[in-house]
Amino acid sequence: MMAGFNAYLRRNWLFFIFLVSYGYAITSMTMGLWFGDGVNIFASYSSASTLPEVIIDANKVYWAKTSFLFLTLLLLGLNLNARAAAGLGATFWSTSLIIMFGPTPTLVFTLALGVLLIAQQIRGKRLFGEIAS
Repeated sequence: MMAGFNAYLRRNWLFFIFLVSYGYAITSMTMGLWFGDGVNIFASYSSASTLPEVIIDANKVYWAKTSFLFLTLLLLGLNLNARAAAGLGATFWSTSLIIMFGPTPTLVFTLALGVLLIAQQIRGKRLFGEIAS
């Protein structure tokens, strides 16, 4: 049993890096929001100084994250492998925010990880999942 799990981890290590980094981001935001001095996730993207600019930028960030979720679900529904779907969704999310706000270390890391995750699935001939009956 353990040998099979180790092979699974070796074959999907990029996906687990993606999960851990995403979990870290969510945990950091949660801790800052509920147990710290609050958190402004938009400040890491935007330098808006007026309320209307802040609202527009917040909407852009929300649109990118919502599109990430919808694209991932759509690709899963079209039978794309879950890891490839997550990689494509993350690539779209990071690319759209880079275009709108410019590169940040988090966005560049996510873009690289998303592209590598897609490439790993293509290379392993695991781009599509099993067809649901």
